[in-house]
Amino acid sequence: MINRLFGNYLVETGKITQAQLDEVIEKQKKVRVKLGLIAVAEKLMTPEQADEVNHLQAIMDKRYGDIAVEKGYLTDEQVGRLLGLQGNAYLTFIQALDDCKYMTPEQADAALAEYQKENSFTATDIDALKSGDADRIVPLFLPSEVAGLQAELVQGAVRALIRLIDSDTYVLKGAVVDAFEADRFALQDMNGDHVATLSFAADGDALKAIADVYGQEDFAQVDLDALDAVGEFINCVNGMFSTKLSGTCNMDMLPPSYKDARSTAKAGKICVLPVCVNGKIVNMLTAFDETIGF
Repeated sequence: MINRLFGNYLVETGKITQAQLDEVIEKQKKVRVKLGLIAVAEKLMTPEQADEVNHLQAIMDKRYGDIAVEKGYLTDEQVGRLLGLQGNAYLTFIQALDDCKYMTPEQADAALAEYQKENSFTATDIDALKSGDADRIVPLFLPSEVAGLQAELVQGAVRALIRLIDSDTYVLKGAVVDAFEADRFALQDMNGDHVATLSFAADGDALKAIADVYGQEDFAQVDLDALDAVGEFINCVNGMFSTKLSGTCNMDMLPPSYKDARSTAKAGKICVLPVCVNGKIVNMLTAFDETIGF
């Protein structure tokens, strides 16, 4: 998720182009992060020390970590921890930027500091973004009043999108509203110890981003068949959510429903979280302890 969030910022600020970002993300899939880059990112070595070890490794038949330990730059324990970070989403993105010669790690760090300042993120927030963990990232984009079980429902839906629909799914800043208008909606209510609604809504053909993958069909348009595929995905998300809660409270799912003409969703408080799925912006709507009506 961080590659898209931070990568889009780099494009918006003119530091790289969209074509370059696409190339970097494709490159990232094959990247194994160099230990020196991780050590510098973790502030365990300076760039000069990392370069020195790189040079020594080129002329010695030894592993990077062994040389760094011999030089006194790292301990064995630190090397072990750094090796565990080689698949980290942020670090592989920085490595790919560097490999493509579009930004050095130092330039990327400077840009990340700008991104942090512009978005009023704390150091803890940035650590969460770097982790690549959706459960730590999603709350950064949720309105403060969205918490507890509603936040768990949203996080579960994002996890399902990443796992089942598009591994590059990312979220944008959410908002709480009392009405939301869109061309098409797929939604499902739950009742029991709590009532709730989970919905995906979008204009144009954006819901195909979910329907085509989950329905395993290239829908010509977002018709009732496509909306049914989105509804089945919602049913899957809500099923996992209700199962997780089964030990503490009871939540039953009603049949999914659809709106295939422009409509306005209404409730006292609707959390609207824009989600980019397969290059399309889809809006995730949730209401908790109330349901969404039209």
